Amino acid sequence: MTPVAAAAPADRVLLKGKDGNYTASVFVATTPKRAWVVLTNYEGLASQLPDLNASRLLKREGNKLELQHTYQAPYTFGRRIQATLAMTETPIRQLSYTLIRGDQIRRLQGTWTITPIQGGVQLRHQIQVDPEVPAIVRPIYNDLFETNLQQSMQILKKIMEQPG
Repeated sequence: MTPVAAAAPADRVLLKGKDGNYTASVFVATTPKRAWVVLTNYEGLASQLPDLNASRLLKREGNKLELQHTYQAPYTFGRRIQATLAMTETPIRQLSYTLIRGDQIRRLQGTWTITPIQGGVQLRHQIQVDPEVPAIVRPIYNDLFETNLQQSMQILKKIMEQPG
């Protein structure tokens, strides 16, 4: 008899993709408004996410803004990497970003999506990243980045599920 695979727990991060092109998603037992408030607390999240050392709002014009992020994580090999991002907010549904300029990053863009579902929301992060790292270390970078992405999604889930 062939064993049947158990269904993944509803709170587990689902990660798809490879080589710098990923989609991570997780169920969060919260309201869309609460998820949005947490996700757009740009400067406050810097102290809580494993790779984000600092986040600073540079300017805002309506739903368009510029943020400066400083990353420091295993996937940066301990180095502090700065990136300036252009962001577009579509309140309580979507947050899109793209790299304006960055240290040792050729490409960084993505979209956060908050989708209401029964009992909460589906939080999804679609990201494309192309770091300036030698090809020989790219597999190590990708493994470390994937681990960090899953950890970040779990941390966001935990924060979003806390009472506001």
